[in-house]
Amino acid sequence: MRISRAAGACAIAAGVAVALMSGCGEDDASGGEIRAIVRFGEVGRSPGQFSYPRGIDAGGGSLWIVDKLARIQRMDPVSGKGLGEWKMPVQELGRPTGVTVFDPDAKVEGDEIVFVADTHYHRVMAYHARAATPGGGIVSDADVYASFGSFGEGDGQMVYPTDIAVEPTPDGKGIARVFVSEYGGNDRISEWAMHAPGAFTFVRAFGKFGDGAGKGLEFNRPQSIAIDAERGELIVSDACNHRLVRVRLSDATQAGVIGGPGTQAGKFKYPYGLVLLGDGTAMVAEFGNCRVQRVDLETGQSLGVWGKAGRGEGDLATPWGVAMVGEVVYVLDSGNNRVIGIERPRSRR
Repeated sequence: MRISRAAGACAIAAGVAVALMSGCGEDDASGGEIRAIVRFGEVGRSPGQFSYPRGIDAGGGSLWIVDKLARIQRMDPVSGKGLGEWKMPVQELGRPTGVTVFDPDAKVEGDEIVFVADTHYHRVMAYHARAATPGGGIVSDADVYASFGSFGEGDGQMVYPTDIAVEPTPDGKGIARVFVSEYGGNDRISEWAMHAPGAFTFVRAFGKFGDGAGKGLEFNRPQSIAIDAERGELIVSDACNHRLVRVRLSDATQAGVIGGPGTQAGKFKYPYGLVLLGDGTAMVAEFGNCRVQRVDLETGQSLGVWGKAGRGEGDLATPWGVAMVGEVVYVLDSGNNRVIGIERPRSRR
């Protein structure tokens, strides 16, 4: 079995973006210092603190963040206060890299289903989050909703899953199917249907390891995925090929490619995270360029760049993810162990 860890996780993301501070040169499209409207987090093990966070999503009016303590935290997006947390059942082999929240009813707290890419255990685990306590205390547990996948390259197996995208049923109250991205030589997307609450069945897999120059779908560490329901497409951050790939869900064929390696506007350097803004654009967190970029999903045009490499209040250090709550876009500033919120760009519609 071929398990390359995607060429050493892309040579450990090219030496952690060439020692971080050299991540932006003279020809770079740097966004300069970020004008944050909210900023929270610091290194530590207590609620509201992080140990190198690597996954972020939004749901139920909260932010959900997973870090290298194998801990999932629910956090208030305004104050940064920890509202709940739990740890993965095992972690000796490694920690998760992705978290996705399905929120069937935004008015009911504790109704969220939290999917975790349990990367080094080659599976996906899903949890029913518990509602916050009346006194505002930390909820330190969650109920297992589902677990699926096992180590391998066959149908229904996984190698280093990185992220999950959830497609709801037509009424929005249930889960129709989920998609799971993988890397480590088994770079592909697998599709699973939910045929009963918490019961998932493998449907198909598409894509293979490659640099994109061959025939068909090729990926090199598809790190994050998101469903563009309007287009019927899956948007894939093909991190080590430095691009986004649009995949038609109807027949799993390539609909388009955005970006390519580089530091200029419209190019990417290890795009690890993305969130769709619902207007045909996406915000992309670039691990290697230490910035966030907004792109048009149809034309590939860059519509704005935020951030530059550094340790200051408006800087970014190897950001892994990005999420959105209301009118605020939250950047997971992983290397600085914090979250930075910026105003959501004006809609194009």
